[in-house]
Amino acid sequence: MSGTQIITRRELLGRGLGVVGVGAALPNFLVRSALAGPEAQSDQKIVVSLLLTGGHDGLSGVPPYAHEDYYRYRKATRIEEKDVIKLNDEVGLHPNLAGFRELLDEQAFAVVLGTGYPNPDLSHFVSRDIWEAGQRGSRTGRPGATGWLGRYLDAVLPDEVDPALSVAVGRGRLPLTISGSKHPGLGFSDAESLRYRGARSKRDRMAYERLQGSSPAPPAESDLQFVTRTAVSTNAASAQITDRLARYRTDVAYPDTDFGQSLRTIAALIGQGQTTRVYYAAQGIARFGGYDTHAEQKPRHNQLVTELCQSVCAFYKDLKRQGNADRVLTFTFSEFGRRVPENHSGGTDHGTAGPLFLFGPGVKPGVHGTQPSLKKLENYSDIVGPDNFHGSGNLRVHVDFRSVYRAILERWLDTPSQPVLGEAYPLLDCIRDNV
Repeated sequence: MSGTQIITRRELLGRGLGVVGVGAALPNFLVRSALAGPEAQSDQKIVVSLLLTGGHDGLSGVPPYAHEDYYRYRKATRIEEKDVIKLNDEVGLHPNLAGFRELLDEQAFAVVLGTGYPNPDLSHFVSRDIWEAGQRGSRTGRPGATGWLGRYLDAVLPDEVDPALSVAVGRGRLPLTISGSKHPGLGFSDAESLRYRGARSKRDRMAYERLQGSSPAPPAESDLQFVTRTAVSTNAASAQITDRLARYRTDVAYPDTDFGQSLRTIAALIGQGQTTRVYYAAQGIARFGGYDTHAEQKPRHNQLVTELCQSVCAFYKDLKRQGNADRVLTFTFSEFGRRVPENHSGGTDHGTAGPLFLFGPGVKPGVHGTQPSLKKLENYSDIVGPDNFHGSGNLRVHVDFRSVYRAILERWLDTPSQPVLGEAYPLLDCIRDNV
């Protein structure tokens, strides 16, 4: 047996595929196969997942203005009732989220109150992984870890070789949300970052050189064929994405921020017919902790929700201009909420339940779920996380976030949820039927 090892599909997917040069000398039959990949369908449903990094304070984003205890607990961070954009007789929106009220008037906005999960973990990284995986146990960086939208793609397209089926745009790691066992996802911060800059290790370089030198057609279903085709497919997808971003034109003005430009990039790919079914972007990666507002919360939170609203509203306006708004569902999530009592630094500490936003004509507009009581706060004696304080001062979770995921999977994506989520969670009635 030769001492030269062939890189396997498990090694490749576990490591993540580097983007390779367009002129790579790979077998012609594989190049033709990769380039003859799937075409975008004009009616294909798309999901856009937006992370609000750091733990969003839902009591500031969606103030429970009718609760007197809100004003008792919140002094420096509260939103005065006169400034709240009222959604019903109990809760409303932060004044800098006025654009979301306009989307509600268009029947394209919903908020789900009190979302979270049982036995909360207040570590940023652990809790984010729970939200992104849709279950406990899958952790970023662990072999075999997958996210809920990655598993969705594995279920509906098990044999498709298209690296751009799931795409993360922006700085930071490739998110667990879009990572599947068959579809690892593609991540980039801008078009320039799609260019290949060489393998990071000698072993990777040697593996790729072996792939370049393999001109005969390998046996069907072999690891070499899979790995080589995946390399060529990624190569072709990156060239296609770069070209589409360069050609995109829009008169819609997006915020000149990382997050705003990430949404512009996603709109460009949708408008140019990209085959991607799942997109991901994160707000707050470049803003020193994002929504993790332990001190002097109000000015930073004001800035962040302004950026969020302007970016999402521009994105929706752009999709309408393209004629694609009806096939795109966008939602936000954050790894956790904040505690009800503010701290002595004018900020709030890690907490449990918080609101989740949904956008697009496919949502059932309005307020869903129940505003957690501010009179009966939760004291989790076994709560996990560096910001412990014996788990006191927390909101009760009323909606398991996977009830929202089930609605997205079954009503929007027309896919059974239990194989993806691992359990049969209650269905939250927040997505229209047969849209």
